[in-house]
Amino acid sequence: MPAYSRLVFCSACIVLLILACMSAGCSSYQTSSATASTPAPTGGGTTITMKNFAFNPSTLTVKTGTVVTWVNQDATTHTVTSDTGSLVPFSSDPIPPGASYNVTFTTPGTYTYHCSIHPSMTGTIVVQS
Repeated sequence: MPAYSRLVFCSACIVLLILACMSAGCSSYQTSSATASTPAPTGGGTTITMKNFAFNPSTLTVKTGTVVTWVNQDATTHTVTSDTGSLVPFSSDPIPPGASYNVTFTTPGTYTYHCSIHPSMTGTIVVQS
């Protein structure tokens, strides 16, 4: 194989290796037993699903002391991260498909949040006393 062809082939292999590593990084996760659990709970008015790169419902109103559960029903990993300036900050580890994350809201107020991996995913929790 001529030197130029060998250089092109090696460069293509390196690019493919980098893309494969980046792809694996998007689907890998670290989880903590305190934040993500399996199996995911189902039903209930305090459950928010992550599906099709969206939080559903996008806005949820609850009473103080309510436990809100986010359930990942998507095929990719997501997070639940309070926006800057939140009354009570919260942030999950990466949540793999089928797992969940819980937060107990004890302070009235409006809490906006997002997925730190996919910032277009946003939601709001309104906590009333």
